[in-house]
Amino acid sequence: MTKKGLEIVQSATQQPVVSLRDIRKVFGKTVALGGVNLDIFPGEIHAIVGENGAGKSTLINVAAGVLPASAGTIIVDGEAISDRHPRKMRALGLTVAYQHPALPSHLTVLECLSLVEPSFGKGGGAERARALIASIASKQLSVDPTDFIGDLSLGQKHVTEIVRALASAPRVLILDEPTEPFKEEDVRSLFDVLRSLKARGIAIVYISHRLHEVEEIADRVSVLRDGELITTRLKTEFTHDDIVQLIVGKPLGQVFPPKLGHSPISEPVLSVTGFGGEGFAEVDMEVKRGEILGLAGVEGQGQREFLRAIAGLNPARSGSLFIHGNPVTCKNRSLSRNAGIGFVPDDRHMEGLFLSLSVQDNLSFGNMDRLANGGLMSSDAELSFALKTIDAFSIKTPSPRTPVSALSGGNQQKVLIAREISADPAVLLIDEPTKGVDVGSKSEVYHQLRRLADQGVAVIVASSDGVELEGLCDKVLVFSRGQVTKVLEGSEVNDQDITAANLKSSIARMSTGELHREITRLGKIVRHDYFPVIVLVAMSAIIAFMATSANAKFLSAYNIGIFLTFLGVLAFISFGQLIVMLAGEIDFSVGPLAGFVVVLSSFWLADGNSGVELVGGVAAVLVLTTIIGLIQGLLIIRLNLPSIVVTLASFFGLQGLSLLLRPLPAGSISYSLSQVFGFQVVMVPFVALLTITAVCCLEWGNFRTQVGRAVRSTGSDFRSAYKLGIKREHAVPLVFALAGLLTGMGGIILAGEVGFGSPTTGINYSLMSVTAVVLGGAIISGGRGSFVATLFGAALVQLTSSAASFLQLGTEWQYWFVGATTLLAAGMYAVARRQFTT
Repeated sequence: MTKKGLEIVQSATQQPVVSLRDIRKVFGKTVALGGVNLDIFPGEIHAIVGENGAGKSTLINVAAGVLPASAGTIIVDGEAISDRHPRKMRALGLTVAYQHPALPSHLTVLECLSLVEPSFGKGGGAERARALIASIASKQLSVDPTDFIGDLSLGQKHVTEIVRALASAPRVLILDEPTEPFKEEDVRSLFDVLRSLKARGIAIVYISHRLHEVEEIADRVSVLRDGELITTRLKTEFTHDDIVQLIVGKPLGQVFPPKLGHSPISEPVLSVTGFGGEGFAEVDMEVKRGEILGLAGVEGQGQREFLRAIAGLNPARSGSLFIHGNPVTCKNRSLSRNAGIGFVPDDRHMEGLFLSLSVQDNLSFGNMDRLANGGLMSSDAELSFALKTIDAFSIKTPSPRTPVSALSGGNQQKVLIAREISADPAVLLIDEPTKGVDVGSKSEVYHQLRRLADQGVAVIVASSDGVELEGLCDKVLVFSRGQVTKVLEGSEVNDQDITAANLKSSIARMSTGELHREITRLGKIVRHDYFPVIVLVAMSAIIAFMATSANAKFLSAYNIGIFLTFLGVLAFISFGQLIVMLAGEIDFSVGPLAGFVVVLSSFWLADGNSGVELVGGVAAVLVLTTIIGLIQGLLIIRLNLPSIVVTLASFFGLQGLSLLLRPLPAGSISYSLSQVFGFQVVMVPFVALLTITAVCCLEWGNFRTQVGRAVRSTGSDFRSAYKLGIKREHAVPLVFALAGLLTGMGGIILAGEVGFGSPTTGINYSLMSVTAVVLGGAIISGGRGSFVATLFGAALVQLTSSAASFLQLGTEWQYWFVGATTLLAAGMYAVARRQFTT
């Protein structure tokens, strides 16, 4: 069948499981997809290839429901799908393993799997997860279901992303650059899995820049260029050169530029002697003008640590480094950069680019000295520099002010490389230079690096691709056990010899990997959600001992009863704050909301009311506070405002309303309220039982339910969460409504203890609740926290406040004491986690 002059080969014997018809996607004036037609058949591996920016990722995001199409139809099993979103498409059997893993970093591997397939969160889920991981991952990339995503290496995240995609038992599996960080054995394992899935009739869409993988695994190949489908053919109808020419639209010519052609005779541009640090030792090497040096070795042999030590990112413990014969200190990245050492990391998202900022901003950051005039940045100079650099490096972007996150992966890599090169470095270190870069752009990168070397810059390249090292480098150092075990020069620099040297050097050893696993076990204890409880109990015991030593009445039954009552108040309000923080938000209105409840109670829960009226009044208060919380959440979503803005406005609005209703303290609150909360059940006050019940229910919901995991995934990374089918616009109103309910409960307990309508009673609880949550080890940015630990945090805050009076300290000391305790506890967490986590 032919449409618009494009070749499309279809199966004559099968109906497609998914068909894309006339799919268009437009971003402003940029046409990302210009009417693409594609059929995906069961039991077939269908490769999609094309340059960066050709529209591959846009196409799969439209198919997966992540992006809405500007026009076109998606048909599944012969039925057009109108309401397309990630959860719906996954339910229909279509799932994606993304190039940039959609894995919320503060969740465990098992929790991520359970978000897409709830059965993994039940009995036997961990064992099933381990079996699925083992079918894909090599020993080096293996992960445990209890590992946190944020602790994984890039390769391990890709393994987990593929496992996550397989967890929902898809009928159509889309893999976007799945082997980017993989070694050969990992690629073999994945291909075995794909062939097994193909035999079971599962349709597989395979997107990759690695054409040799496409030629090995694919049954059918589609080529995209500039948002248009150029052709779809059986793989057997293509040659390698055919694919390359169709991708770039013209014959590629030589991918690699000519090498130096003779041994360099100039003095070294860069030299190191006796260089040692964590993961490597006693390295000697030099790079001369016109020479490109490659670093090779099986992963974990010290080559990357060596590169990062020169860059000033890892400490060098011994040896010397010289640039043009002058000694250079590289104790940190700032010193290294000032010495003229440029560095391109292998993970451009985590370490290279400022994704939320524009292309122009990212390029300017490496060149601020030359773009500044009298200490102020010149906007004209910035724009001129950005346009010149974009043109020189052929960066495809709608404008210099386009956010760099909107660019394709290859163009993001070009921005990163261009920023480092344009700073005129004496040395350029580049880790995996063409990761996620298409075949045409690879050639551009290689020629840029060769031109740089010819200009006298020392270029050092670390790469896991032997072909890349062979075509680009004049000399290759092979690392093993942290040392250089082989130097390849001249004709020895070829893929076969590099691979042989790697294998020969990879002998059994007591590796840094084993040490890493040992450290990680200790790190897991420190990073556990309940680790803060140990610290908080110890600090609480010290404070209680000090207060008791000063006054034995500190542990009297009366004082303990008062303590438990006010602990219940702070605990419920802090639980509300934690729920909001788990979703990545913050609520400064909880204090005035609790105070507003006290004022309302002086009207609705007044002395003389019957038991039925009191129950009705409590219910009315809780309904009202829940509605107030819900309205705040809806305002945040509907108006697209930060939660800090909305809740600060509520802070003042609620406080003003309280003062309007009760300008002065007045109105007696029913004593029955205090009696209920103080009533003892087996010598334990009811308020304590209520608090314990609440913390148990909330902790169970946080870690054991889909809602809890969804909220934490939203706070951890709402973009990744959306790709998993979780909508922030649902999560935020929910958590604010729950925060309103819990704050209302805390306010009712407070009202019973205060006994009258005081309009300023609750103000301090906003900051006290944040303090309790922080002491409990929660991450302010969202995604991580424990209600049990928050309860102990609230206990420490309340205990500190109570102890200050028994120690005969002034009011100012109460604030100082709480502040100092918070800093001490939070500092202990930070130091411990940094010390025991690699």
